[in-house]
Amino acid sequence: MEVLVAAVLVWAAVFKFRGGSQRSALGKLVGKQRTAAVFRVIGVVEIGLAAGLLVPNPVGKWAAFAWFLGLLGYLLWARVAAPDSSCGCLSEKFAPVGVRAIARSLVLAGAVVTADALPWYAAFPTAVVIALLSAELDGYWLVPLRRLKVKLLHPLGNTEFHIPVTSTVQQLHRSQVYQSAYPLLRSDVLDTWDEGEWRILTYSAERDGERATAVFAVPRDRYEPEAVRFALA
Repeated sequence: MEVLVAAVLVWAAVFKFRGGSQRSALGKLVGKQRTAAVFRVIGVVEIGLAAGLLVPNPVGKWAAFAWFLGLLGYLLWARVAAPDSSCGCLSEKFAPVGVRAIARSLVLAGAVVTADALPWYAAFPTAVVIALLSAELDGYWLVPLRRLKVKLLHPLGNTEFHIPVTSTVQQLHRSQVYQSAYPLLRSDVLDTWDEGEWRILTYSAERDGERATAVFAVPRDRYEPEAVRFALA
């Protein structure tokens, strides 16, 4: 069980070493300009906690337990103080803090304190629960399941229909490309048109004090946020 929790901590730390998420609630707490630096400090702490779990000692276990309780407090604060912000825990994927993220911190805290009392194979169902509670992993299992459900059960599942622009915008907002370009944007959608399998959306943008146009190409008839393309003109 310690190995599982340590793996989650390392996953979180690697993400934070890359600068974390600019849409995280942490920005409201420490200031946008200090978010990346604070994320890296947190990453160092998480690596230390992971190492403490892999070397059998009670201090490491209880330190990790206290960390997850602190994370729980942070998430509860973020849910109230910054409901439109992302957790920023494991990836850049935008996922507002909700019940799943809070429950995941509780599961991790419980996994730490019960590790000695549970058999080694208890780590497998725990890993499944953590995956199910991680919005960062939805693209690997939840989205495909939803597509299959629509295809099999929805009366229009096999019927072609026009995708509303609002749905395209929602898909765009969930893409890492949009989240990376978000600081440059200065407007809502200015124009949109379809080109083959793509829907083009344009925004007003600014880079280095110069005005520009941000152009996004979003898959029109399928949900693939990872396929979104971006150009600045």
